[in-house]
Amino acid sequence: MPYSNLSVFAPELSLCGLAILVLVADLIVPRAWRRVPAGLAAVGLVVPLYFVARLWPEPLQFEFTGAYAIDGFSGAFKILLLFAAFLVILLSFDYLRKLQRGFGEYFALLLFSLTGMMLLTGAADLIVIYLAFEMISLSCYVLTGYMKRDPRSNEAALKYFLYGAAASGVMLYGISLLYGLGGSTRIMDIAARFMASGPTTAAAVEPAFLQTALVQAGVPELYVMRLTGLMMSLAVVLVTVGLGFKIAMVPFHAWAPDAYEGAPTPVTAFLSVAPKLAGFALILRLLLMWYPALLLHWPALLASLATITMFGGNLWAIRQTNIKRMLAYSSIAHAGYLLIGVVVAAKDLMGLHAIIVYFVAYLFMNLGAFAIVLLVARNMGSEEISDFSGLYHTAPALAAVMIIFLLSLTGIPPTAGFLGKLLIFGAAIGSGEWAWLAVVGIINSAISVYYYMNVARVMYFGKAGRQQVTVWPVGVVTVTVVCLLGTLAVGLFPQVIIRLIQQYI
Repeated sequence: MPYSNLSVFAPELSLCGLAILVLVADLIVPRAWRRVPAGLAAVGLVVPLYFVARLWPEPLQFEFTGAYAIDGFSGAFKILLLFAAFLVILLSFDYLRKLQRGFGEYFALLLFSLTGMMLLTGAADLIVIYLAFEMISLSCYVLTGYMKRDPRSNEAALKYFLYGAAASGVMLYGISLLYGLGGSTRIMDIAARFMASGPTTAAAVEPAFLQTALVQAGVPELYVMRLTGLMMSLAVVLVTVGLGFKIAMVPFHAWAPDAYEGAPTPVTAFLSVAPKLAGFALILRLLLMWYPALLLHWPALLASLATITMFGGNLWAIRQTNIKRMLAYSSIAHAGYLLIGVVVAAKDLMGLHAIIVYFVAYLFMNLGAFAIVLLVARNMGSEEISDFSGLYHTAPALAAVMIIFLLSLTGIPPTAGFLGKLLIFGAAIGSGEWAWLAVVGIINSAISVYYYMNVARVMYFGKAGRQQVTVWPVGVVTVTVVCLLGTLAVGLFPQVIIRLIQQYI
């Protein structure tokens, strides 16, 4: 199917149009109808979903002279992003009930951020990657500090902004080095240039800007070769810093706990899932298409980062008393598990399929857990783990559902989390070379039992509080039920999701 003009960006353009429409609706509808923009945002996601399905070819295609990629891989991630955004919008219906103004802006920012994430899944050009990153980041900074009268929200937004600005600057410097070394901003052009001379040096290829400058400065050819190799490695590391920030990978994770704790809970749920989806989509595209030409030993580097990310996230989570901070560190640990799949995917397509299955599971179990946190906080007034004390006695059904989500996050059968970890660890063991990563992942899953089951202990054996769960917002309950059914369905009928992914990715 030939693409022309801007039709290839139909999903992203329709999302931008929907965001503008939500803003206009917020301006013209009476204040009593302020939920109209939220409903419009939720229903309107059908339009970009339609365009994603329509632009989903099986073979990889590059459009706009190689700047943007369209394939089943990016299509799958876009569908997951749209579904995650839909659930977050439902979570937000009741949470923003106290706002007298700014209701429409909230959903517009959510949609603009989603636009950047969808753009990132197909980005194949350094400039497109950076612009998508900034579109995501700027929207998320504002969303994190959206509760302007809450000091925690203000602090979270400021820390998120400072860390994000530093990461963006580092990544931009890495991008400038790559442009100077590769002579192009297109990923495939840069990879082709360096692939021609092997994975460790580009000196044999026609020199680009930086190489030419070194030669003109009188640097001997031997040193030009060595400096080019060093700058290549440095550029890859700097770009990896920006990617690591987006997925909250240790040691670039410091923003996550404070941002998750201070942000509005629906925004926290969104940050825990959507940026990770977009970030890993880009990482997979870069690492499998580009990094092999730039850095020979990148799988070993990522394996090391995966190890410290898993241990860091799980060990720090044990100490937390606030459940949003605990889930923040849990999210960091899950990024480590996903990195195992990225390492394996370098040589085995099974690793790629395992990552997508894991993300389907992660979406359901993590958003479901945050839905219950939102429900308990709505009734109790805070988000401490101690607020779950005796929840079994006051709301037994809610406690039972939370147990299922916690078991899934741990990786206990027959939940979706078990299937995700089984495929990730199985792919690592099957590769032979990375079997030790599966052992590390299993050890960390055992560590995570402690803090996940601590919440279960508090719910079932803690003393019941004086307050009870009496308010059941429709949006939050709907998300909880959907996530519960998804968590169980993926775990009980794994062959369905696996067959779909193998067929279309």
